Amino acid sequence: MRLRIISAVLLLVGLAVVTAAQEEDRSGVDSGLAHRAEVLILARCSVCHTPDLISQQRLPPERWTATVDKMVHWGAELTNDEASVLIRYLTARYHPAAPDHLPPLNSELGKSEPLTQEPVAIGPLTGVASRGSTIYAHNCQACHGEGAMGLVGPKLTRSGILKDKGTFWETVLHGRGPMPAWEAVLSHQDIADVHAWLSAR
Repeated sequence: MRLRIISAVLLLVGLAVVTAAQEEDRSGVDSGLAHRAEVLILARCSVCHTPDLISQQRLPPERWTATVDKMVHWGAELTNDEASVLIRYLTARYHPAAPDHLPPLNSELGKSEPLTQEPVAIGPLTGVASRGSTIYAHNCQACHGEGAMGLVGPKLTRSGILKDKGTFWETVLHGRGPMPAWEAVLSHQDIADVHAWLSAR
């Protein structure tokens, strides 16, 4: 009888150790998933709050799912696929057993190859205004307002920055002040399309 009790106790301890190890392993997220999710967080979530607000949380899967769903309901520009990526990443990285101190949210972005190719290196791009309208609505409208009339960010319609293409590209690619860098989110063609749409307004 005593042997059975000892065996049962050892089995429970072993299961607890394995479970703890599995929980710890979840903090190591696939780099591809991490890169895509962190780009989404910086581009979509930091419009309303700092990434630190996310990295301070330690939530179970159902709470992260409910949180992302709530953000989408409140206007976060996320497709179903993007929301799924975020939930997978947040659940794996910021679960209740995750360490208190984790590398910063942009750690994976820092490891990725920077976009160093400037528009002039690939020849002049012809922006497509009709396409730029959709790209603007999905990426820029939350800050710069519908029709680029200004909101949290400045009004862009008839803005002087549109005539200074160098400053425009520098700002979009690398950020300025509270505006984040978009080089990891938008292609050069995307930026040219947005510029064409803004210039035509």
